[in-house]
Amino acid sequence: MSRSGYASWLMVMKRVSICTLSFALCLMLSFQVKANDWDDLLGLSDRIKDNASQASQSSKASEPQFINRLDQEILVLRAEMSKRNGDVRQVERYLDQLEKQTILPPFRSRIEVLKQYVANNSHVFNRSSRFAQPLNFPMNNPKAVVAIVLPSSGDYEQVGVALQTALQTGLNKAGFRGKLIAIDSNLYGSAFEIWELLKFYQPDFVFGPLRKEMVAEWQALRTGVTSFYFNDIGYLGVDEFSLSPNRLAGLEQVFQIIQQGQYENVLVLKDMSEKSQELTDTFKQAWLSFNSPWSYREHVVEGNVGQSLDVALGVTQSKQRHAWVERVLKQPVEAKARTREDARLVISLLPQSIAIQVSPYLNFLSSEQELTHIWYPSQTPDSNYLAFNIDAWQQTFLILPQSVEVEKTRKQWGIDAHSKTGLFYALGQVAVKIVDNSTASSEVNTIELTEQGGFVRNASGQFHLLPIVYWADNGTLEKYYQLAE
Repeated sequence: MSRSGYASWLMVMKRVSICTLSFALCLMLSFQVKANDWDDLLGLSDRIKDNASQASQSSKASEPQFINRLDQEILVLRAEMSKRNGDVRQVERYLDQLEKQTILPPFRSRIEVLKQYVANNSHVFNRSSRFAQPLNFPMNNPKAVVAIVLPSSGDYEQVGVALQTALQTGLNKAGFRGKLIAIDSNLYGSAFEIWELLKFYQPDFVFGPLRKEMVAEWQALRTGVTSFYFNDIGYLGVDEFSLSPNRLAGLEQVFQIIQQGQYENVLVLKDMSEKSQELTDTFKQAWLSFNSPWSYREHVVEGNVGQSLDVALGVTQSKQRHAWVERVLKQPVEAKARTREDARLVISLLPQSIAIQVSPYLNFLSSEQELTHIWYPSQTPDSNYLAFNIDAWQQTFLILPQSVEVEKTRKQWGIDAHSKTGLFYALGQVAVKIVDNSTASSEVNTIELTEQGGFVRNASGQFHLLPIVYWADNGTLEKYYQLAE
């Protein structure tokens, strides 16, 4: 194909790439291009006509097989064009798509040549992931293109729209000077189809993809464009970042309270559920890394909560000692059951139905020292449940995920709430804070605070949105702002 012919083909591709069907079906069905025009535009006259002639002469050739042949021909030609342009990554993307199909005999030798080309030039993009890599966002570049690739329809519509709104408003407020484009990923069957459209905009940064099944697809494309996912991902490649809530990472807020209160001993309450046990194991490992094993105790809450707490806090043993003294003396002895002297902090890694019984009972117990209670839910609590039972929480730190819409709940108690709330809106807003301050966001294992909540970056380079700490007492629920000081 001549240089001018290729330029003409590229211009057409820019116009028609919004179609979600395969390229062949897109031109044939959606735009109703005549057969001769199709051939001329793609420069495939001889090959496609020969293929069409062979298909029409074969009694076994069906229309779907013919279309499949055209699709493979187009993918191979695209890969060969990318090879001539020295775009190794793009060649590999096309080969990945071809590998998902049964390769027809006429294309096998050409595909082998392409595979050998990629193998010989893999050093161009074969870089290992770097921990805590800096995040460079083109905030002040007027020529920059930032794409928001999120679902704004279908099952993920509410989530995607909230994220998109937060990103658009946040970037505008932060003074982003470039071009912002949005693509509804729900309209496309694969990340490859999205990239085929998006690459013509030459984006500098991509937010997405949120749909879990599309994350691996997007990573496999190796676009070379900095990508920021809203998913919890096991592995991040070069120029890849992610932000998501994480139940285990949220335990950081528990340690913040412990550090501020300078607690030396902890009692952890759990139940037999898998989530509660997972939280307990993670907390225990982190605690024992810096503290003596004798400073940690855990207890399984089974059956009656009050009886379980009596055993865990030493009240049962105190009552037994009292009864033994009365038996020995053979007369009544006035005494009050006491809790263990080292019991100052109780951490409940329990669901709401059990944890809500802990605070009233701790308040009931006679103790010489103040007992502090922290509730870190093992299951996501219900906002309405909290609202109806707020009086049950006495002198308790509630560490609640962003998905619990406490602001809406507080409105029922006569407190004004912000109109824009919710987990995914908060994720979008925090994402803007992260990209707008690359220096602060490059810090590892350091909590950064925003109006929408705190975030922390782990050693693998992933950002986690932390839950919010509230102080509950006497029917009130307020954010614990001391953590932000």
